[in-house]
Amino acid sequence: MADKTYRVTTQMTDSWKVTAQVGKHHLVIDQGDAGANPLDTFLFSLAGCISTIAKMVAREQGFALNGIEVEVEALLNPAGLAGKATEDPVGFKQFNIKANIDAQLSHEQKAAFLELVCKRCPVHDNIMNASLVEHSLG
Repeated sequence: MADKTYRVTTQMTDSWKVTAQVGKHHLVIDQGDAGANPLDTFLFSLAGCISTIAKMVAREQGFALNGIEVEVEALLNPAGLAGKATEDPVGFKQFNIKANIDAQLSHEQKAAFLELVCKRCPVHDNIMNASLVEHSLG
């Protein structure tokens, strides 16, 4: 398949609120009450991607996925974020993903299914494997 480009442009003015129009959806990230903060949104993206890929894989494998609940917990030392010296990365140090899968599968089948789903999830892959990031002024 050919590569597909994804693009999001955000706007931030005098508040902490960051907005974007993504297709038909108006997204908000905020440090206040208008939306979730960027770190929580990142974890939501991971859990949401795993859930969506699970639905795709279940359809491909021909079984009913009645539901999936994905809990993502991540450990972060906020020192780097706050501009303080630390040996830790600025980003998350560790992710723990727990999935409750509602399907007629054995425990072993669910574990294998989750492993396959995580391998196909682009957000999971970006955490596991560094991607090239370029910065420039607009």
